[in-house]
Amino acid sequence: MLDFFQDDELDIIKKNMELFYKITEVNCMLIDDTGNTVFSQGEMFNYCTKFMELTGDKSPCCGAHLYASKQSELLGESYIFFCPGGLVHITCAIIIGNVFRGALVAGPIQMNITDPYVIDNLIKVYNIPISARGILQSYYKIIPIIAPEKVRYLANLLSIITKDIVGDQKYELKKKKDFYLEQKIINENIQEIKEENNFTSKAYPIELERELSGKVRRGDLEGAKAILNELLGYILFKHSGNNDKVISFIIELVVVMSRAAVEGGGNFEEIFEQNIKFYKTAFSIHNVEELCVWIVKVLEKFTELAFKLNKDNVENTNVIKKALQYINNNYNKNISLDEVAKHVNLSPTYFSRFFSKETNMKFSEYLNMVRVEESKKYLLDLKYSISDIAVMMGFSDQSYYTKVFKNYENISPGKYRKMYN
Repeated sequence: MLDFFQDDELDIIKKNMELFYKITEVNCMLIDDTGNTVFSQGEMFNYCTKFMELTGDKSPCCGAHLYASKQSELLGESYIFFCPGGLVHITCAIIIGNVFRGALVAGPIQMNITDPYVIDNLIKVYNIPISARGILQSYYKIIPIIAPEKVRYLANLLSIITKDIVGDQKYELKKKKDFYLEQKIINENIQEIKEENNFTSKAYPIELERELSGKVRRGDLEGAKAILNELLGYILFKHSGNNDKVISFIIELVVVMSRAAVEGGGNFEEIFEQNIKFYKTAFSIHNVEELCVWIVKVLEKFTELAFKLNKDNVENTNVIKKALQYINNNYNKNISLDEVAKHVNLSPTYFSRFFSKETNMKFSEYLNMVRVEESKKYLLDLKYSISDIAVMMGFSDQSYYTKVFKNYENISPGKYRKMYN
């Protein structure tokens, strides 16, 4: 089975497996595309040896390792699982040339405490002689115990060393991970829609488009993604099986986002050129699931164009993104410049100048813009009074809220409410 990996590939794999084992003291093995072990780092535990001996030809270990590795391939990241013997393992698929070549499997370990019922359960499931109970119990107790939070770090480390092995294929793994996550979120939204009463008579949620536009204008990428996935869930459920309609709705969302990017301060010519490219791409993608993942990338581009940051300085960009996300998550509280500065580990004075330079607006201006945008959805709901909304958005009083709202929208909150109700 060594022929399945080239010599240079195997050298890198062995080196990285040794690195993982030396750092973590957790066993690591390389399996091929059939689940068979090619190479191991660390001595096999007596528990595993005895379990495989007792299950014989019916041993489920190889099959379980292969299945978990395929799940890792699907997710595009490491995968934590319980093996048939009741122990925790971590696996990460090795994809070379877009082909599943095998995986690294780390373990076995236990998380937190020993489960006293594991052995009894195995005896029942695999018809293991009761006489083997004592020896299995003794072997099971010496399997290393690792806290769950550390297991997550081990999984991340295994991903890192695997990506070093697969080289450029790590980008394919990331695409698969993004695809899986987007589909998971969309499917959850579809399920929520199914559970709603009177859904068939429910109109297209145009108010969500307005929220999406607002989040694009202010650079709130995470918030915009959540709204977009909610809209996609509605579209896919309402028009399931009608690809032409789905594509038409998605093209409409591209228009909404491009308009928001221009309103947010993006360059019109640049956005117009992007639109042409996006339209051509949209009509060339025939798989609806891929189209949904693609439009998230479109959202990222338009948000970037609407709220331009200096990408030449990655560190500065990350600090601003962290500050923006904190503001967008806490706008309805009495947050201050000092508080946000502390969150990004900068002095208030420096952060104030830094924020203005990177975003072309003062901290208070951005905070007020977020509060105004978020208040719009509550203005559409008549059960909230304008004074209630002012307090909910973090403004000191209704008068100040009205003044700020008119400054951004050129109309009062009351007129905005009448316009859309």
